[in-house]
Amino acid sequence: MSDLSQTEKDKLECFLGMAKGYVLDFSTKKMEDFIYESIKVDVSEEKYNNEGSSKAKRLRSVWERESNQVIGKLLLDLLDHWKTQKLINTSLKKNISEELISECFKISQRLLGRIASYTDQQVIVYHYFEEIQSQIIEQIEYSRFMIWIAVAWFTDKVIFNKLLDKKDQGVNIQLIINDDQINDLSKLNYEKEFETYRIPKSSKYENIMHNKFCIIDLSTVIHGSYNWTKKAKYNDETVEVIHSGEVAEKFAEEFIRLKLTAIS
Repeated sequence: MSDLSQTEKDKLECFLGMAKGYVLDFSTKKMEDFIYESIKVDVSEEKYNNEGSSKAKRLRSVWERESNQVIGKLLLDLLDHWKTQKLINTSLKKNISEELISECFKISQRLLGRIASYTDQQVIVYHYFEEIQSQIIEQIEYSRFMIWIAVAWFTDKVIFNKLLDKKDQGVNIQLIINDDQINDLSKLNYEKEFETYRIPKSSKYENIMHNKFCIIDLSTVIHGSYNWTKKAKYNDETVEVIHSGEVAEKFAEEFIRLKLTAIS
């Protein structure tokens, strides 16, 4: 069962409009279908009707019976549904404060075991300290148009193969790496598969390009201490995933600067 506090439940109920038995704009059938598609739970089953058959009561029963991860996933999908319907459905309640939306988002992240920030500028930041490779792969999977990567060292074949998959889907992939032995020995054929730029050491001090960032669809940035290497999986590392067009543009400007450095 989830560990939602009563305060968290009060916030969620206010956002979802559950006071009179409703849940957002859902009919009974549409809510059943939505929840099943989201978390593969059939709320028409008798065990979810122990407190009553209204949509709100059945959703409360789901909260009581299912895990934090399951409820966190459902809440994110409900937030996305509300955002979509706000744009296209004139009958949907729209006067929900950004503060309440932010609080519900934070609840979803806590349930999912994440640390996240939601700012007034609609910048969403996730902070990861473990399972970083899988988080990078997840963001790559979401890409639709472009992936620009600037990492000092890239030897992780799993991430490389995921990029190949996205390339086959038509996603534009560009890569900036160091021109050094670590990358030379990786056995990954960067130039053959992607638009690749190598940056040599510079100045008499042999300075290197030490970035570790990735821009996806000019809307998401991944950056932190994590190099895309096999060894990095076993280190203590951190990354942030930032969803912000404004932030992504700043990183894209730096990517282009680095690219011009490589070809000059």
